Amino acid sequence: MVGKEVRLKDGTPLVIREAREDDAEAMVAYMGEIGGESDFLTYGANDSRHTVEEEKQFLLKMKELPNSLFLAGFVRGGLACTANLLAEQKVRLAHNAEFGVSVRKQYWHLGAASALLAEILSFAKRNPVLKVIHLGVYDSNVRAVRLYEKFGFQKAGRHKDYFNVGGVFHDEILMDFIL
Repeated sequence: MVGKEVRLKDGTPLVIREAREDDAEAMVAYMGEIGGESDFLTYGANDSRHTVEEEKQFLLKMKELPNSLFLAGFVRGGLACTANLLAEQKVRLAHNAEFGVSVRKQYWHLGAASALLAEILSFAKRNPVLKVIHLGVYDSNVRAVRLYEKFGFQKAGRHKDYFNVGGVFHDEILMDFIL
């Protein structure tokens, strides 16, 4: 994917493209920042999962996986949102992929997540191997659940007390999209 420009609900242009190795530093900073903007992520502020070098390696690996995709969305050159589809690599599981999305707080409710999800689903539908996309979402994240349902995801189950945010436990709703 070279790059696609969409307009957010407020008219702001969002450029969506495949994440590249040279995005690694921005990705690590972004994850540290958004972790402090929402309790609906699996990590908190400055709880980034990778160093810049590890993120570079991860982004390179994603490009090598034919059934996986990592997208980045930019507003005025700054990283505004990301989405990824990570397919299983074992032959018996390769038809499954896990989906995740994140958006900077200043772009919440403007359609960034919808734009990314539409691109991910378009990619997945063109892929002859993928059959099921899975995701997990906080049970209290009602807006996200509605978004996923709008795109055709269905509730498939629940993990009791899966997330622990500040000593408060939240269930995870499991959702699937059948291609």
